[in-house]
Amino acid sequence: MQSMRDELTKRMFLGCMTVFLVTFTAILTVMNVYLSQKTMDELRDRAVMLSSALNLYGDKFLLNLDIGSERITLIDKDGTVLFDSVFSADNLENHAGREEIQEAFQKGEGESRRYSESAGTKTANYAVKLTNGQIIRISMKQEAAVGVVITMISAVSLIVLLIILLSVVLATESSRKLMIPINQLDPENPDDRNIYAEMKPFILQLISQNQKIHQQIEQLQREHKKQDDMRREFTANVSHELKTPLTSISGFAEIIREGYVQQQDVAHFADNIYKEAQRMISLVNDILKLSRLESGETSQPPMTEVNVFQLCQNIRERLTINAEKQHISLICEGENVYISGIPQILEEVIYNLCDNAIKYNHEGGFVYMKTWQEENYSFVQIKDTGIGIPEQAQERIFERFYRVSESRSKEVGGTGLGLSIVKHGVLAHQGEISLESEEQKGTCVTLKFPAIKKPRCENGGFSDGTTSTPRIRGEKLLRGKLSVK
Repeated sequence: MQSMRDELTKRMFLGCMTVFLVTFTAILTVMNVYLSQKTMDELRDRAVMLSSALNLYGDKFLLNLDIGSERITLIDKDGTVLFDSVFSADNLENHAGREEIQEAFQKGEGESRRYSESAGTKTANYAVKLTNGQIIRISMKQEAAVGVVITMISAVSLIVLLIILLSVVLATESSRKLMIPINQLDPENPDDRNIYAEMKPFILQLISQNQKIHQQIEQLQREHKKQDDMRREFTANVSHELKTPLTSISGFAEIIREGYVQQQDVAHFADNIYKEAQRMISLVNDILKLSRLESGETSQPPMTEVNVFQLCQNIRERLTINAEKQHISLICEGENVYISGIPQILEEVIYNLCDNAIKYNHEGGFVYMKTWQEENYSFVQIKDTGIGIPEQAQERIFERFYRVSESRSKEVGGTGLGLSIVKHGVLAHQGEISLESEEQKGTCVTLKFPAIKKPRCENGGFSDGTTSTPRIRGEKLLRGKLSVK
């Protein structure tokens, strides 16, 4: 409360000083306007009287004139200075360009306020045209209100000091009295204290607001739980929806519909459709398991030994029809690498990345899948020549339900879950994922997993009978801007 009282005192003092300064400035401004006008009125009266005398007696009248603090100047028709009461006329420049002189030549009288180079001060000037065409001008130093204040500096300083002291006393005392009811305030029983009547509704509102805040917090918690449930439900709905728009089934069915298959081969294609449907139903169940795994509802499924290169080959065969429809070249190269993992989840991870690389590619583009091993890690890289991902979206691309482009996602049938499944699938295998992308040039995603080193046989193959495909070298591994670990 002491800091609040000090703040009140400071604000009241500053308020008093602000009022004083504004008032003092306004007074100076009014005085300055008044003195300026008063000076000009006096100059006009004297200039008119002097012009009348000069019209009667001629310029010899100036020789016998008792000149006070004013400066009197007589100017000829061409601007030449004939007489000046302060300076030698021979040393003064032509005055035809002076504002008041030009106005007097045109209208008979003229006035101006300006800084005088010869006098070295700000002057007020009034000029009157004589009957012979000459100009008589009277000038006087411009008396400003500031100058008046300066001449009274002692008295003004005393007044200012008294005002400051009075402001400090009033501010301190006012803030002290103002804080007494506030210091005695009991928020739980505001009516039991001698507080300001205006504050009672405010205190009651504070108590009401506190109650509302607690209610809102509870409501937000309920809504948060509800949103989590809705997201899980949405994941399940999307997974179920994936049972029908199966690209491979659609491709086989289209071939049969267009009559490209002979009658004796229909049963074979129907069998493929059935197998693909069963496989995708299994994948959907795995996605549901992955969703539960993400929420911590179930324990992690058992790991098995997985040949990642073979997995990529299988995915390439499954996506060939999709790629051919969009005239995309789908290439898989590398070597047999092994990791400990869940085949269904790993397949879903790589499938989603390749599927996106095809969907968001340019017609006639390429999608490369590559596997290799370095030291104790196995790598899978999916690189495309597609539309790329904007830099500002790359930090959020793996979030659930996040879409870079709503219209583009709807066009290609995206749900916003694919890359989230990729991220959690990689995390479930203690892996890392990195991404690098540039708009209209393509995207490169690299997956890094702990490797299983299989012993080689004498023929160069592995103990399980598989052989290693020669590793493609010379291609630089792209390191991404986004890392999920």
